[in-house]
Amino acid sequence: MRYQNEQMIRIRGARCHNLKNIDVNLPHNQISIVTGVSGSGKSSLVFDTIHQEGQRRFLENLSPGTRQLFSQAQPVAVDQILGLPPTICFDQTQRVQSKRSTLATLTELYDYFRLLYAKLGIVHCVNCGQELHQQTPEQIVDLVLALEDRKKVMILAPVVSAKKGNHATLFDQIAKEGFVRARLDGAVIDITQPHEFPENVPHDIEIVIDRIIVKEGIQSRLKESVDLALKQGGGTCLVSQQTEEGWSDRYVSTRLACGQCNLSFPDPEPLTFSFNSSYGACAACDGLGVIEQSDSDADQICPECQGARITQYGRSILLNQHSIDQVLRLTAPEIIDWLDQWESVANQGLSHQDHVIADQIVPSIRKRLDYLTEIGLGYIQLSRPSKTLSGGELQRARLAACLGAGTTGACYILDEPTSGLHANETQKLLTILQRLKQAGNTIIVVEHDHDVMRAGDYLIDIGPRAGMEGGELVFSGDYEEFIQHQESLTVRGLTARAQHRSETDRSNASNDQFLQLTGARTNNLKTVTLMVPLQQLVCVTGVSGSGKSSLIIETLVPAIKSELYRRPNPGLHYDSLQGVEHLQQIKIIDQTALGKNGRSNPATYCGIWDEVRKLFSKTKTARLRGYTARRFSFNSSEGRCGECRGTGVKRIDLKFLPPVFLPCEKCHSKRFNQRTLSVRYRGKTVSDVLDMSISQAWEFFESIPRIRNVLQVMLDLGLGYLALGQPANLLSGGEAQRIRLASELISPFNGMALFVLDEPTRGLHSHDIDCLQQTLNKLIDAGNSVLVIEHHPQVMCKADWIIDLGPEAGNAGGAIIDEGPPAEIAANRQGATGRLLYELLEDDVHD
Repeated sequence: MRYQNEQMIRIRGARCHNLKNIDVNLPHNQISIVTGVSGSGKSSLVFDTIHQEGQRRFLENLSPGTRQLFSQAQPVAVDQILGLPPTICFDQTQRVQSKRSTLATLTELYDYFRLLYAKLGIVHCVNCGQELHQQTPEQIVDLVLALEDRKKVMILAPVVSAKKGNHATLFDQIAKEGFVRARLDGAVIDITQPHEFPENVPHDIEIVIDRIIVKEGIQSRLKESVDLALKQGGGTCLVSQQTEEGWSDRYVSTRLACGQCNLSFPDPEPLTFSFNSSYGACAACDGLGVIEQSDSDADQICPECQGARITQYGRSILLNQHSIDQVLRLTAPEIIDWLDQWESVANQGLSHQDHVIADQIVPSIRKRLDYLTEIGLGYIQLSRPSKTLSGGELQRARLAACLGAGTTGACYILDEPTSGLHANETQKLLTILQRLKQAGNTIIVVEHDHDVMRAGDYLIDIGPRAGMEGGELVFSGDYEEFIQHQESLTVRGLTARAQHRSETDRSNASNDQFLQLTGARTNNLKTVTLMVPLQQLVCVTGVSGSGKSSLIIETLVPAIKSELYRRPNPGLHYDSLQGVEHLQQIKIIDQTALGKNGRSNPATYCGIWDEVRKLFSKTKTARLRGYTARRFSFNSSEGRCGECRGTGVKRIDLKFLPPVFLPCEKCHSKRFNQRTLSVRYRGKTVSDVLDMSISQAWEFFESIPRIRNVLQVMLDLGLGYLALGQPANLLSGGEAQRIRLASELISPFNGMALFVLDEPTRGLHSHDIDCLQQTLNKLIDAGNSVLVIEHHPQVMCKADWIIDLGPEAGNAGGAIIDEGPPAEIAANRQGATGRLLYELLEDDVHD
């Protein structure tokens, strides 16, 4: 497919980071895939050039006063970008930190549910649970006239409800107004006669407005009686009809009030259900749903609202017998079923006006719920806090929100949206991307997934390798041309089926040691029995939400820790665990952030920065000035920049926009003061060292074994492109995990350890996955065991053992549907994983 220049985003002279002054075009209203090995320059092109320029153009439209805040922002390192639409970026490093954000608020579904409940919700008394309705006087009259003919009825005005005291004065006042009868504690009395009121007994008093027999011709009289009763009762009256058992009462009101409990309530509005407002938030937990514990990692569920976040009044408003918080504790498919049930009942019970309201709100809710399901998030409850979502889940949730908003004419930039998805679910994501494109948007995706590359309209390959050996435009064009370009490492990964050969010839693959977990029933697990062979590479697979994390992270790992370190954990849901005697330790390598701010980085986390600081402190200049290693820490006030306090950036908070970080004007992002920067080691300052990539640092410190050996481990894990000083809060989940793995690998241990990794290939090119697998194989050859939760076909094919969960997500999952060597799983074709492996290992299956 050929594109005219006017249809393209034209980039000229891009030279950010390792980009080598490249020129590249991307077509409008198409899906462009940008690929290449890790560190080749993909992110530099897409995020640091295209999106950075999009942000700059957005800021130009702000007020002059606001623009002044960004006057010191570094210009984008590019000569020219033409034809760039407004950019909307979904970067996996952009995590949600607010405890108030949930999947429902993130996708704007909560706004629609608040509106639905405010307009159509049925209010119930918070004390007795009675259903409350507002009625007009005419409706109350019709209610009485609809009773059985010749039925005896009293129209009463409630004035005292369950109140102790002497009410003789009240009777005198009522008598002066011309009334002669009242009902005291259920008995009709003459108020002109004296009565005793025991002060310690609560009393109920209603004025008898009228006693009437239902028949034709009473409408005018009844209307006057109802109006008077509502006036005396403050908007509430009581209709009491005679039955065989006595008198039956029904409270009716022109306002939301419970006559039995003498409680009135304001009309519901969207703010009633907002946990971000003091009006709607639970006062005990301030709308968080939990009570934060300063002395514990785990917060306590709020005892007042039980995690609902909103007031008791907000929780008392129901639709189809569910409060708003109960609905949001369901998954998207479950809410769709709930909506179907409600609409089937509401079709007969709603007024025409209410039908109009429902028709304006419900379709928008359904549309967004469908998007969540289609994009692979149908297994997550809408009440789930956003900060607990993985980078891939968060990105897809934001994508669903954009689909619901119906944005057109924008340039969407996505960072590996297939992260966390089983290969079987990728097609759903591609369907969503096609919808965005068809709505008139331009899509740019940084991705390694082969199926996504095949489905793209236009491919751009950056390389040929990482770091200084990358930064070039290797290819741009359509897929058919791309697969002919054999010089590309990406193309070799696409076309070489040999990489998917099953490898089961490990020398210790026949080891009979294993872990056995029985009766696992956490979350959706269905009393699972798990067998994990030791000293092998074991891969746990399954579609998103099938129960992988519930089984491994939430059950097996804490169970092993409990047994191994003799720390009882009664909150775990399993029956027994055997085989722990074969382990000496367990190491969890997950994708949580290395730090909450930008002070932690690869150099500090892996311990080499201490060695670097010692080298600088031993230089001639440092010794003459009396500088110690402490001087070269950006956490020390001695040597860091006093303006930015060693961060290199200044934070600018904007109303209604995320904070913006700008380079420090004083140190120009070098983190240290001038006296510290005047000290050099082999011609480099400490800031220069932090700016080095890990590959560059390996060459620079090649003669320092304590530093070189650590850097070599990070190189083996495909991290050579990362800067030593890359702030931890800007690392992707996959990068953080591999740095954590490197830290564990350089720590001394004597084998017999179980390494548990959660999607370690996230963010890795197929070429880099080979490096990772070599590292994992070395661990196993040293007598350790490796358990990975992984969807990548390259890892599944080369695993020793596969445990496949499913068959579907949520309640339809939670079972082990197959387990065994990859070739055996492929031959069985039991689930999505088996069918995928059958296609990849067809030769092995038939051998």
